[in-house]
Amino acid sequence: MRIAAFSDTHGNISDMRDAICRFGSLDLLVHLGDGRQAAEAAGIAFRGVWGNNDHGGTMLPDQAVIEPQGWQFLLTHGHETGMNPYNPEPVWQTYLREMAARAKDLGAHAFLFGHAHKPVLQQENGIAPCNPGDQHTGTRTGPSFALIELEALSARFRIFRKNKAGDWDLLRELRHMKS
Repeated sequence: MRIAAFSDTHGNISDMRDAICRFGSLDLLVHLGDGRQAAEAAGIAFRGVWGNNDHGGTMLPDQAVIEPQGWQFLLTHGHETGMNPYNPEPVWQTYLREMAARAKDLGAHAFLFGHAHKPVLQQENGIAPCNPGDQHTGTRTGPSFALIELEALSARFRIFRKNKAGDWDLLRELRHMKS
């Protein structure tokens, strides 16, 4: 199963569509808030959560647990947790540990979140915290998204960032084993 995860698109539909077209054959599109209307209209099975800049349209939950192909993912935008990406690195890592522990308590294998506008992909106490970054046109870096490929016992997480030439470069990669 192939899943594309986006967050913080803030109306930038063109880069999200470009990623979907170039990486095609997607089974599920996940949007982690702040611009999820475009994701809902992409014509791919959709799951998502509400962000602090989402207004109107379908009400989505602040948090959700989804179970694609026997894997459990905790989804959240992140604003409701008090997470702030501008905190010093030790505070940021504490936040990731706490959210990974919450995901583990819920039986999840991964914790997908947005709000930070900062790509994150790491292992934390048997959980894979993943923030796909953003697609906001006002950022200094190019738009990014996560591609997640699920197999029975392993998941391959990759974060791609669009460069100035319009190509999608691999930014981070993680192979996560189901425990």
